[in-house]
Amino acid sequence: MSDQEKNEKKTDASQESPIQNGHSPRPPHIPDELLNMVGASPPKFVTFEQLMSAADDMKNMTLAHEIAVNNDFELPKEQTPQNSLEKQVSETMRRAFWDAFQEKIERDPPDYSMAFSLLEELKEVLVGILLPQQQRMKDQILEVLDMELIRQQIEQSAFNFDYYGTYVVDVMARLCAPARDEKIAEIRTIKEVVPKFKTIMETLQLMQRDMANFTIKQIRPYIQQNSIEYERKKFASFLEAQRAVSIDGLQYTKIWLKRIFENLQSNTQMQPNEAGASASPVFTPANIMTEAFLEVLEWPDPKNFPETLMMDQFRFMSMRDKLHSLALITSVQLLTYSVVGPAVDGVEDLKVKLKNHVEVLLQDVAEKGIGPVLESIAAQVGKDVNDSLTSRSLPPMTDESQQALRGQIKDLANRTNTVRKLMVNRLMGFMREGMSGKKMTNLRVPKGCSAVQHDLAQVFGNFLRLTSHNRSVFGEYYANIIERLLKGKEDQSSPRDSGGQDPSISNQHQPASSEHL
Repeated sequence: MSDQEKNEKKTDASQESPIQNGHSPRPPHIPDELLNMVGASPPKFVTFEQLMSAADDMKNMTLAHEIAVNNDFELPKEQTPQNSLEKQVSETMRRAFWDAFQEKIERDPPDYSMAFSLLEELKEVLVGILLPQQQRMKDQILEVLDMELIRQQIEQSAFNFDYYGTYVVDVMARLCAPARDEKIAEIRTIKEVVPKFKTIMETLQLMQRDMANFTIKQIRPYIQQNSIEYERKKFASFLEAQRAVSIDGLQYTKIWLKRIFENLQSNTQMQPNEAGASASPVFTPANIMTEAFLEVLEWPDPKNFPETLMMDQFRFMSMRDKLHSLALITSVQLLTYSVVGPAVDGVEDLKVKLKNHVEVLLQDVAEKGIGPVLESIAAQVGKDVNDSLTSRSLPPMTDESQQALRGQIKDLANRTNTVRKLMVNRLMGFMREGMSGKKMTNLRVPKGCSAVQHDLAQVFGNFLRLTSHNRSVFGEYYANIIERLLKGKEDQSSPRDSGGQDPSISNQHQPASSEHL
């Protein structure tokens, strides 16, 4: 077999549907920024610069998106795992630098070459964190930290560390956030040259992050106003880079929407029209997209996630987990009030206590598994109920009742459990009703969910904001995909004569405008 034939075979294999081969075709070793960009055997030569440019576009798009949708977003402090090789190497390099710095200035005569480089870097950092309107301070910094003058002072043995150290700290005190005042005061007490400048550099790194986060807050309204158009542009560039290597950048998005479309086809019952004949169910782009977004809240795993949702995958998965936690909380409450009966009806403080305790215990599911956690919940619920009964001078639950309640709570581990399915359906019904366009004030909290009303409203609010932003950015792609699905359905359902379309059919599906999504 020739190399060309081998390559063609590899290419065909790489383009198999994930439904056919049962595995996610995404190679785990490819970084997120390059996900789906590089095929197994590209049929067309693409330069490294093109790929990296596309990766940079995605990084910029992701950052802009994060700032736009997350009001709490800020640059975090860099943290490397304890005892990791990266941390050990980093600490070793820092220690080596400051040891070399100490050794050079202790020579006779002192070697100030590293001191000169350090001051040059300090000047750049100080100027870099200034705001545009602080031109006067910038001019002063450039005047005092005149590197040519400092070089002459070093050559003439007239260099004064204390003078420049004091000046740098004074500038930092004027620029830093109040939270750094304590650190500035600490630096002023340090007399030794190396420890002083080491602490200055560490504090400046913190100040750089402070200034970056301050800048993000200042420009967030502008980014939010322009992020939709910006994300559209960057995603279009991303798709173009994928097309260059013959990869469909919307592969999983198409699979996702097609599955929803087919589910609607199979689940929607044929409704009789006015004449008594059967009529096809109405499929609107908005209805398809609503069901598609709702399906994400029950997504089984992160594999084969739609490309258009990838930037918010962790948010959607977090909402999914929260919603199912609320379903378990309300299921436990429903079982408790059903088994115990009138003795606890209307006892609001018990309802709140059950909610809080169950919510805390459910946080251990990832570590312990749902079975052991539900056993702990059953024990805690029994205690909470008996405490409530005792506080109101009522007899505690009988052993028989406690055993029945414990067994029913443990059965919630099964996703097909009747009570659990009921509460999931109620919560999803609330989300579906909210997605239909009703105002929050007109939405009715599902029966049995009053204890989680605040949490449910928070999940829905975040979900609605995220899906609205997503529709605004990717609506055109969704519209084109749904239009093809609708045309395919129309072609299959349209009666035909000897090669022509039935002339009695006059109502055709209009192209799915992104405005209708």
